[in-house]
This record gives sequence, structure tokens and C-alpha cells, in this order.
Amino acid sequence: MMFSVFGRTQSLDTLKVMSYNLLNFPNVDPNRIDTLKGILQHILPDILMVCEITSSAGADDILFNALNVGSTTSYAMANYVAGPDTENMLFYNSDKLALKEQNEIVTALRDINEYVLYYKSNDIASTTDTTFFYVYVCHLKASSGFEAERNAECVEMKNYIATRPNRQNILIGGDFNFYGSDTEPAWSTMLAGSGVTIVDPINSPGHWNSNASFVNIHSQSTRTVSFGGGSTGGMDDRFDFIFMSPDLTSFGNDAKYITGTYRSVGQDGLHYNTSLVATPWNMSEPASVIWNLYNMSDHLPIYMEIEVNKISNSVPEILKGVTTFYNSETEKIQFQFLNPIQLQGKFLIFDLSGKLLKTFDHLDSENSLNVSELDSGMYIMRIEQYDYSLKFGK
Repeated sequence: MMFSVFGRTQSLDTLKVMSYNLLNFPNVDPNRIDTLKGILQHILPDILMVCEITSSAGADDILFNALNVGSTTSYAMANYVAGPDTENMLFYNSDKLALKEQNEIVTALRDINEYVLYYKSNDIASTTDTTFFYVYVCHLKASSGFEAERNAECVEMKNYIATRPNRQNILIGGDFNFYGSDTEPAWSTMLAGSGVTIVDPINSPGHWNSNASFVNIHSQSTRTVSFGGGSTGGMDDRFDFIFMSPDLTSFGNDAKYITGTYRSVGQDGLHYNTSLVATPWNMSEPASVIWNLYNMSDHLPIYMEIEVNKISNSVPEILKGVTTFYNSETEKIQFQFLNPIQLQGKFLIFDLSGKLLKTFDHLDSENSLNVSELDSGMYIMRIEQYDYSLKFGK
């Protein structure tokens, strides 16, 4: 069986991803649209996941008065779907991405929304092998004592995701209201439930509530005084997350999380149990953005960046004279060379979720790799030295 080929030596694009609880927008105060505009124009996210939208008019307001402002016209949004409580929503940069489909996952409290995006690669007109992102936005049951309810919501979501046969590059954002991985059964459900592996990009389990050890990643509350319906108590909870599938750790599906970019926007690590605008002054963002974050919501946005290939099928020069195929009789990946060359570096075998299964330091004496231990299915081989990947079936 011949390989299907996709490369990563070409230029890369960066997608900026953000998730934000907007605190009952616009019901609490519709005038906050200018406050939100100041935040979004500073970040300019390519994928924006939000929760606590209260009307379709509010979603339109965000699109037309906080994103598509000035000379910017590239932002689009998913269809607004009214649910039993506040709603989630997705906005995206249509210069880079398009929406393929969207679906709702019904739970006992609020719907969880699925949005399937695809990247507009430079060669999308000539190939159908584009990069998809399966994006989920949720707002789980709030308050201590409702751990079982949060877990039930996560079970519904993971059961649904498990039914999606072509899922890849999964992003799950929202307000999870988790107090700690040690007290929330939903934490294990999120990471491993229904046989679908999901990871925390910063791998920071623990009891986050009122724990100064996690001050750098707390996302709630921006306030110590009550206004606009938000919670008080200062910065002492990690309620907000963006989770991802492990293929995003390794370019398993043509995209990769950029290590070190995950953060709570406006979190400087110096405001534990106090407000975002208390002394010492928060220098993590421009002063106007810090004030906007304080006034907009009791939650901070979560932000991360993803690299994605602009082109899906370029081949490194050294590999252009190389034929590669899977030999079903020998159960080996076979390399044939038009010109005598010696490939350098390691050969890595991943499953489609991005999990590393096998590493070869070099080809064997027959210029092949023995993959007889692998089960039947689809896999990715990465030639590390040349930052190049091949997809094959066994």
C-alpha cells in the first residue's frame, strides 16, 4: 500500500485561540461592548470561544462592534442556537478558517456546542486533504457540591466525541468550574473518558482553589467588590480551560500547540486573593487592557497559539527521489532510493491522535522499518531530521 504524503517543511501559520466567559453578555450591561472591543482588538484571536451569551443580538454585537471594526471585515460566527440557559458561541477569522458544521450536545443544564472548522491552506483549491479542528465550547454547573453534575456533563460530551470517527485537533474551551483535579471526577472523565484522550496543555493538575501555588494560572475572580453581577473573592480559582487532543502535541494532524503560549490573559502572578487592578500594578498587558478585563467579566480569558501548515503536500528536496510504501507481506515500511543517500535522524510512528508508539534510530539493512507490532489501522510516520510526515495504513 502506497503512503499518502503530507509535509511540514513549508511555511507555517499561527492560529491564536481564546476562550472567554463574558458574564451574561449583553444582559448585565450592553455598553460593555466597547470594553470587549478593547480586549479583542488587542488579542485579535483567530478562534474565539465564548460562553454566557444571552441573546442572538449580543452575538451580533460582538461580531460587528468588537471584532469587525475599523478596516477589519474577516471575522465570521457560527449560527446562534438558543438553549435552555445562557449560550455558547464561536467566532473565527474567515481569512484563515471556515466552518464545516456545528452540532449541539444536550446536557441537564446547558448545551455543549461542537464546531468543526477547517484551515484554508494555500493549496486548498487543488487538494481536499485540509486540516480540521473539532472545537467544543461548554459552561459546566457552577458551585462546590455539584461535582457529580459537572461529571455527568463531561460524560455526555466525551460520549459524543467518541462517536466522531474523523475527529482531529480537538479543542475544548469554556468555564468548567473545577475546584481541583483531586475533587472533581470530571477531571478524569475529561482526560480519559469514553476512550478519547484529552490533555491539559500545561499539565497542571492539583487543587487550584485558594491555593497560592497556582497563582500564575488562576482565572477567577478579577474582583473583590461586587458589580455587574460578577463573583467576588479575588484571583484564587482555575475555572477556565482550553483542553486539547494529543495530536496537537506532535503535528499528528498537521497542527501543533506552541509550547509556552498557554496563559490566563492578564494574570501576572502577583494578585492572589485580590483584584486584577490592586497594587502592585499589573504589567502583564497594557493598562487599558487590564482595566477592560476587570470591567468586562469576573473571569479572565484563556489563550494559546497553534501552528498549522499553510501547504499540505510539499516534499523536502532530499526526499524527492525516495519511494516509500508499506509492504503487507513483510509488515515493514520500505524505502527505495532513486539515488544513493543515507537518511539521517530518527523515524517516529504515531497513531492518529498523536500518541507516539514507536521510535527507530535508523533504517535497517534492507532500508526498512519493522512495524509488525502495530495493529491494523492508520498511522503517521515522521522523519524527524527533515520535519516531514507520511500517513500510512496497515
